Formats: sequence, C-alpha cells, structure tokens
Amino acid sequence: MSIINLIKTSVYSLKSHKLRVFLTMIGIIIGISSVISIMSVGNGLKVKMNESMADTDANKINITFEPENLEADLNLIEPFSKSDPYYLKNVEGVEKAEASQGMGGIEFTSGEGSYFDKKTFIMLQDYDDKETKVKYGRSLNKDENSKKLIMLDYAAAETLFKSPEKAIGCGITVNGVIYEVAGVLEKPGAFSLTGGTSYISKDSSDDMNSETAISSLNVYIKAGYDKEKVFENIKKELMGSHSNIKGEYKLQDPQATTKIFEQIIGYLTAFIALISGISLFVGGIGVMNIMYVSVTERKREIGIRRAIGAKPKSILLQFLIEAIMVTGLGGLLGILFGFIFCKIIGIFMPFPPVMSGASVIGATAISVIIGIIFGIIPAINASKMDPIKAIYN
Repeated sequence: MSIINLIKTSVYSLKSHKLRVFLTMIGIIIGISSVISIMSVGNGLKVKMNESMADTDANKINITFEPENLEADLNLIEPFSKSDPYYLKNVEGVEKAEASQGMGGIEFTSGEGSYFDKKTFIMLQDYDDKETKVKYGRSLNKDENSKKLIMLDYAAAETLFKSPEKAIGCGITVNGVIYEVAGVLEKPGAFSLTGGTSYISKDSSDDMNSETAISSLNVYIKAGYDKEKVFENIKKELMGSHSNIKGEYKLQDPQATTKIFEQIIGYLTAFIALISGISLFVGGIGVMNIMYVSVTERKREIGIRRAIGAKPKSILLQFLIEAIMVTGLGGLLGILFGFIFCKIIGIFMPFPPVMSGASVIGATAISVIIGIIFGIIPAINASKMDPIKAIYN
C-alpha cells in the first residue's frame, strides 16, 4: 500500500473515534502550550533586559578600585585623579577615557531632593537623548543643556508632590541646586534595570560632580583590541600613578554582565520548561495506551489485510502514522493555545513574551518524535500479529 493510501486510511480511522483522539491529545496540547509559553516569557525577558542595557557601549569597560582594607573610605584613598583620563589616552588600544561617579559602567549620581518640607532620595543620570517614557510634561532637548531642568522619576515625584502631575513646572532642590521639573517619567516595570532614575543635562551633572571624588573610570577600547590585554596595560599605568595606595584595580565589563544575566535567564527558562515538559511524557503514555486499544479493537481488520497480502511493514507504518498524526495535531493546537496564552499574559506583564521561530519548530519536532517513540511499540505488535489468530480472536 502506498504512503498516500496509508495516510488516507489513518485519517479515516482517527475520524471514526474523534472524542477518543481529542482526549488523547489533551496531554500533548497542555505540554506544548506550557513549554511555548515559558520559552516565550524567557525570550521576552531577555529582549527587555537588552533594551534596558541598550545605552551600554560594546567597547566600553569600567575600572574600579578594591582596597586591601575593604572598610576604607575611597574618598580618602583617592585611587583615581582628574588627570588619569588624560594619561590613559596614551595607552595602546585606548580610544578615550573619562571619570565616572558610577559603578560597573552605569553612570549615576545620588542626592537628596526636596520640595519645601518634603524630602526624598534621588538617583540621577545624564540625559543624552536616551529613550525615555514620559508620563507627564516633556523630555529634555539638546539645546537646553545649560538649563537646570530635570526629568523626575515617578516615585520621587509622588513622594514630593503626592500627585506627580503637579510637579511639572515646579522647582525642586537637589544637592543644594534648584531644578525645574520639565517632565515626570512613567512608573517603571517590575523588571526595569533603570527604574528609579531621574535625568538632568550633562552640563548640570558635570557641575554637580566637579567637586565629587572619582569612583571609577570609563575607558573606551579601540576596535580590534582585546579588553583584557588593554586593561593590564591600564592597570600598570594606574599603579604607577598611584603607587602609594594598597589594593587592586578591577575590570568591570557591562557587556559581560549582560551576557551572564542572559545565561542565567536561559538556564532558568530551560529548567522550568523541562519541568512543564513532564506533561508531554504523560501525553505520550496516553498515546501509547490509545494505540494499544486501537490495535486490540482492529485485530480482525489487521488479520484480513495480512491474509490478502498486506506486508507487516504496511501495518507498522499505518499505526505509526496514526500516532504521529495524533501528536502532530496536538502539537499544532498546543502552539496555537501557547500563542493565545502569551498574548493574554502579555497584558498583565511589564514586558511582552516573544515567541521565536525556533521554539515553534522545536515544538513541532517534539510532537512528531513523541508520536514515533510512543507509537512504535503498539505498531510493531500490530505488524507481528498472526493473521489466522487475528481473524478468529
């Protein structure tokens, strides 16, 4: 019998037991939809994290200092000087260097913000055309770099004004300097890596940090140079310039940190998906069970077909095709339900799940493999039946 005829026969057989086939597919549907949803959430989290770290330059490293006495005050030790960025430009592989008040390559300045008798802690960053979501008011403009304007974090605006929209146009004091509130940012999501940050112009930030001790250095590496090797040369330069201090200069690579987070998310997603995949095993057992029932019910049909010349291979292929059809259709429905579920949970999550083509192809392949693995034994049993016994039993 040709493959086409085997497929037609398998379809006819499955259509005659629609309810039983659907109940068998439920385990496959639940398993595939669960795995698809979890993988999509994991992909969505990775995309959200990459968007949050979009400002990080691929060629930028951050250099910090770790004193021998971990309780020592870095302001007293002064491991960096204002002249360091100038001299580091002469190190081979260094494109430019600049002082930083941040850690790990993330620029920030902290301060106390006040409005009359109300006070709150404020984390500040330079605004350099960053993509920000403004809830009230507006973003800063390039031609306003010299003005004392601030885009205020939602939580800080809520603390100082109760109603954040009332902050627009008001003057707040940050570290003794008055800033006019130009805008209030949207409330950050649960997975935001830059949540709780207010923005001021770079000129304003430089003025604020002019008397502040340098906590780290941002160094931009030229293309084609190895970061580790360039850092070793930078470290020698810094140790020579600050030979009187005891401790060690450390390399912080923001891109490496992002990759580590991506790996952790990937491992967690795979582990949870594996746990959810247990239902696929249960679904596979259900497929095997229903195929055994089908073989038992159709003994007479198998015996007659064998008696009129059907080969064992044809019998095996028919039952195997039926099992693959059950799991394959269950897999497609699982992908559909997984897609719908992702759309629904995306409404309630701070980032949308992202369904990748690889996860869809993988889910389809898994469905077919389950059909083969759990359908092969009943199919082999059917192909090995004695025609005479099968007809008269």
